[in-house]
Amino acid sequence: MIIMLRDTKMTHKDPWTPEERMEKIVEKLDEEGYTYGKEYDFQIVPNITHITYGRDVGYTIEQEYLGEDVEVISATKIREQKVH
Repeated sequence: MIIMLRDTKMTHKDPWTPEERMEKIVEKLDEEGYTYGKEYDFQIVPNITHITYGRDVGYTIEQEYLGEDVEVISATKIREQKVH
């Protein structure tokens, strides 16, 4: 599995680099018994915030629903708990 991390600028709401976020994820997954480089890896991807299109180019853009238990997760709230 590839975990994609957006390459975002650090702000007061998002105080960690992608590499720091990756380290935190590795720690948690290690605690759960997953092995970095064997069962999962990371890819830092550009911070794409908008997709625009014109004419009929042969693709669609759809929103995925991940279920209530995932949709309620707020990274901002998690970061606020860790920082304070």
